Amino acid sequence: MTMNSDRRNLMKAGLAATAMITLPAYVTPTIGSQGPSVSQVKMILAKLAEYQVPGAGIAFVENGRLAWEQGFGAKNWTTGDPVTRQTLFQAASLSKPAFAYVVMQAIDKNEIGLDDKLTKYLRPVDLKPHRWSEQITVRDVLQHTTGLPNWREDADGPDPLTSAFQPGTDSTYSGEAFHWLQRVMEQITGLGLDAMMRERLFQPAGLEDMRMLWEPGRDSREVYGHKVDAEGAIIVDDLQFIREHGPRLEEVAQRWGRPMNIWTAQDHVRAVASMRPHTHSRLKDRPAWRWGRPGAFIIDSASSLRCTAGDYARFLCLMMPGRKRAPWEITEQSRQAMLTPQFELEIEQGRLPRGFGWGLEKRDNGVAYYHWGKNGPSHISVALGDATTRKAIVIMTNGSNGNALIKDLVTSLMGEEYIGIIT
Repeated sequence: MTMNSDRRNLMKAGLAATAMITLPAYVTPTIGSQGPSVSQVKMILAKLAEYQVPGAGIAFVENGRLAWEQGFGAKNWTTGDPVTRQTLFQAASLSKPAFAYVVMQAIDKNEIGLDDKLTKYLRPVDLKPHRWSEQITVRDVLQHTTGLPNWREDADGPDPLTSAFQPGTDSTYSGEAFHWLQRVMEQITGLGLDAMMRERLFQPAGLEDMRMLWEPGRDSREVYGHKVDAEGAIIVDDLQFIREHGPRLEEVAQRWGRPMNIWTAQDHVRAVASMRPHTHSRLKDRPAWRWGRPGAFIIDSASSLRCTAGDYARFLCLMMPGRKRAPWEITEQSRQAMLTPQFELEIEQGRLPRGFGWGLEKRDNGVAYYHWGKNGPSHISVALGDATTRKAIVIMTNGSNGNALIKDLVTSLMGEEYIGIIT
């Protein structure tokens, strides 16, 4: 056995040991269930070690209700702080379905129309004039048929925002499109994104730990990003972007006397223009204008949600059939529209349709709805709900091998394979 393999084996043993420190919390009864079984706990810890992922938050839904939520492993590998039920993860693109839900609420209220053109309300200053851009609708954004890029590359300077094809005729996954719709919704409601989401979804649904931004008062509860070094050891990434960038914006918020949780996108643009320059070696040479691009926003409908695995699972339950809905919730017609195939993608294993805000997978007796999320190399998450079995799972991780870990855990814990997860 080589020295490197010895080190990796010791590291894996250390990961399991760190995770086992909080084993009693794993098996404490939670809402309506006894939590994961002992064998499931052992399997999860073994998979964390196998894939060298420091920690994970997992929540499981049965019969349309949250059955259990637990933390596993370490929030910070260096300090050994454990992941608990209260640990916050960057949900990344899991932001999109939550925002889509609020957009569907607005459609139910006739505040905006599904086939309204976005330029009717707001035109981004860097939108390239073209007939295709004029045709982009709310429907196109929610089903990813705008033709806009995910995020602009800006390789040789600022690129204009432009569509690659006629909207509705093809599909490109687009964070830029969601950000544009965010600005439209802020204009319609008169609220910044986080305030809008709190008022219309988080508070009425009792999702107490969901926020659309990083906040300094919650930083101690948030995971650190990790990677595996050349020798096969888990290390805390030397760049924790939000902990470099967020405090600079918080300083601006304090100068203004205007907290970040009520900021609009326009406030964000103004703030980055006056924030303290970056000094971290991996950030200091980036041109200042990049911080005002949608892909760098820390209050963004496409990517900035922070929450516990349990709260996101509670949100998944809102999409389940056969439940009595409160007056503030979307209508049954809108719920079905979100889970109805709107546009389909060809893949080797078949066809994966997209609904409004969700990726969909056709099952024998219905559909499963899901979304992946990834911020940077190590904040990787998935949410999957099966409208047929009324089961769901949320897995949030803080390691660069989170994708492989998630595929194994979803298949094992759900007891079925889902094409949208294993591909």
